[in-house]
Amino acid sequence: MSQERRKHKRIDKHFILFYSEKDFPEREYESTQLKNISGGGMCFVTSRKFEPGVKIVIQLKTPYLAEATHLEGRVLESHEKVRDMIYETRIKFESLDRQGEFILSKLSEFFVDGEDHYHA
Repeated sequence: MSQERRKHKRIDKHFILFYSEKDFPEREYESTQLKNISGGGMCFVTSRKFEPGVKIVIQLKTPYLAEATHLEGRVLESHEKVRDMIYETRIKFESLDRQGEFILSKLSEFFVDGEDHYHA
């Protein structure tokens, strides 16, 4: 049996988010769906491929806050799921503010440590 290498456990929840490239904030992309999230990063569906290293700004909607949570990260990879149409994009979080850290810790408490456990 292989040992888990992840530092943070993934939470498979499908919250709504908006995203844009940090260097081009005027190009906000459509709303989309989160595939999974952890304290270290997230995977979400995009309509285009992003090159590794691109900085992404996320506005995540959760049931914990009335306002969207602001998160930033750097693209690790965009994996094509449907040719030229749907990609799963993974990012690693960078520069999390207090609200970002708070929401990630609350998600972990509830969905990993609480009753609603995630499924691997």
